[in-house]
Amino acid sequence: MKLWFLPIILTLGFADPVLSQDFNPRKIYQKTSSAVVLITAFDRGQKSASTGTGSIIRKDGFILTNAHVVFNDESNEPFDSIRIFLKPDRVTGNLKKDTSRKFKATLVHYSNPMDLAILKIQDTQFSNALPLLELSDLKETSIGDPVLAIGHPEQGGLWTLTTGTISSLIENFEDVRGKDVFQTETSINKGNSGGPLIDRHGHMVGVNSMIARQGKGGLTITDVNFSIKSTVAMEWMRSVGYSHSYAMPQSKSQTPSPEKQTHTEEAGIVPVPTQPQEPTEIKPKLIQELPKEPEILTEVRPYKEKDLFDQVEDEMEDMMEEMKGRIRSR
Repeated sequence: MKLWFLPIILTLGFADPVLSQDFNPRKIYQKTSSAVVLITAFDRGQKSASTGTGSIIRKDGFILTNAHVVFNDESNEPFDSIRIFLKPDRVTGNLKKDTSRKFKATLVHYSNPMDLAILKIQDTQFSNALPLLELSDLKETSIGDPVLAIGHPEQGGLWTLTTGTISSLIENFEDVRGKDVFQTETSINKGNSGGPLIDRHGHMVGVNSMIARQGKGGLTITDVNFSIKSTVAMEWMRSVGYSHSYAMPQSKSQTPSPEKQTHTEEAGIVPVPTQPQEPTEIKPKLIQELPKEPEILTEVRPYKEKDLFDQVEDEMEDMMEEMKGRIRSR
């Protein structure tokens, strides 16, 4: 009898090595979270505002995010002002302390149909000094692979970690040619938009973009989230002149075919500061709240979006007082 059970015991000992050994959310978070930023975008006067997440893709301060994070649907133009918050050494739950590393940013390029945007931190102190996330070429990525997301879900914590798997691959999402996405069960909420979907190697495999919340008949949909594939982002960045500057994974990225490049040319790429194009048929969708709480592996430290924008408003008031002082001194 012992001889019959020995092979079974050995088999159980080697079960699922990828999930048990290679995928370590804690180590991946420690390696990558410092390259994830909090983004606030707003118009002067605080009439409209948006929050989201981004990933540093160059050490001198270039950031990849969703276009809808920095684009005002009401005015059909990008927001006037953008602020980037770098991760503190330790997230405490104190909003003022956790958002003390605040910098102005500029919108460099964006595409509404592709829902991608590139930002640049204006501060010159970051000369090849920032941490960055490497983009994966997806050669080793497939359905069933474990992944994690880092972001700032509203009513949740800043730099929050959630885990899940890749559920499906979808081409030409929302009928946009070349916009290929992953469907994932990794919990994503409002505030996670633009943040990274990360594989077990610590490489970004997607840009978290939108979530499905309600089906026919008003039925609630859960665990259906979409992330723009990193290869789509890489191709788009190459098309706007960033082929030699953004981070690459250790393995070489596949060169896109001419057909794929044509898809990108049709994606409505808009350089900044040129005047934005007329509204496209496909508008970016703002992520709405999940009806259930996400599976959060980091300690929950809830923040309120209003408190975050109150801090930005205080900054604007200080700027106005400074300008008045300069005028009086003339």
